[in-house]
Amino acid sequence: MNLRTLDNLDLKGKVVFLRCDLNVPLDNKGKVTDITKIKRHKGTIDELIHKKAKILIISHLGRPKGKEVEELSLNKISDEFVKVMNIKEITVLPFCRPNIIKSVLEEKQEGSVTLMENIRFYPEEEKNDESFARELSAIGDYYINDAFSVSHRKHLSTFSLSKFLPSYLGRSLELELTMLSKIHENINKPVMAIIGGSKISTKINLLSNLVKKVDFLVIGGAMANTFLLEKEFNIGNSLVENDKIDVVKNVLQKAKENNCSIILPKEVVVSKNLNGREEAKNIDISKMDNDLAIYDIGEKTIEEICNTASNCKTIFWNGPLGVYENPPFDNSTNVIGRTIAILTKAKIVTSVVGGGDTVAALNNAELTGGFSYVSIAGGALVEWLEGKKLPGLLFLENL
Repeated sequence: MNLRTLDNLDLKGKVVFLRCDLNVPLDNKGKVTDITKIKRHKGTIDELIHKKAKILIISHLGRPKGKEVEELSLNKISDEFVKVMNIKEITVLPFCRPNIIKSVLEEKQEGSVTLMENIRFYPEEEKNDESFARELSAIGDYYINDAFSVSHRKHLSTFSLSKFLPSYLGRSLELELTMLSKIHENINKPVMAIIGGSKISTKINLLSNLVKKVDFLVIGGAMANTFLLEKEFNIGNSLVENDKIDVVKNVLQKAKENNCSIILPKEVVVSKNLNGREEAKNIDISKMDNDLAIYDIGEKTIEEICNTASNCKTIFWNGPLGVYENPPFDNSTNVIGRTIAILTKAKIVTSVVGGGDTVAALNNAELTGGFSYVSIAGGALVEWLEGKKLPGLLFLENL
């Protein structure tokens, strides 16, 4: 993939459409509660200001479904945006048509930052309306995508705009693709992938693709229960997908064909329910009782995973391994996370973490700073690792 970057691009006085992901969480008073996504774009915006571009930021917030919803106005994030970017001001446009946007931008100074109202207020966005994209693109000179997390959407702002304007990667998206290539293309072996979460049905293609690329595949979370059931272990009252046994068989067969070792829980942490923290215990999977449920990986399996990780060069992690919101069922995520952070700091491994739940789990353990790269993308990351072509990146192939 040719990474078409901002290097040597003369943007002085040019109108640049910058697709960001400012879909940040808000509390019940409409205040931003997490600025992580805003911070990701600071490098790109600083550079565009330095290059004296006229910046028009395009983003969505929530799911207004093509209607103007006051609670989802990007006015809600403007104060935090100004603070993070350390700029004097930002103009937030009202919900208006392209001719009004053009008039505003014509009056703007070089290096100015303007925020278009929530792009999903426009019904044309999710319909990927090419005629509206053409009309909007007539205002601009360049299109820059800096939002990997929405690049799996075939929407007007992620796909069609790039058809009508010279298109480039922002620095955040450039870094994301560079780091992800280390676990997908330019791989330093041996490689371990740790895949957790509750449902195998959401990660069938991901697992099938990973077994062709990695040396070790760790299966955790409730997803592991379906694998254990396929191997005829009693899983008691644990969450399981009985209709996915054939899928598991297929993944195991592909792993065998590609010499990928699958690591499943040999010990588990169980209880009668999530509220039974005091009665939680670590047992061998062969000693499971019918009235118990699995909520985390056990100590011997944690040790096996940590030992294997220490012999790897690259580690990718997507999905929590236990019910991390309910201690002590966060133990495997915490211990394995600390181990990988130590290996990363010692430059033994390159570690990449991705997915909202995974990041939340590691944030909970104050570990995200210990990894080589933390991706905030969810669906886009999974689809990219499945080998799918993302609509928001297709302009890189059409040079």
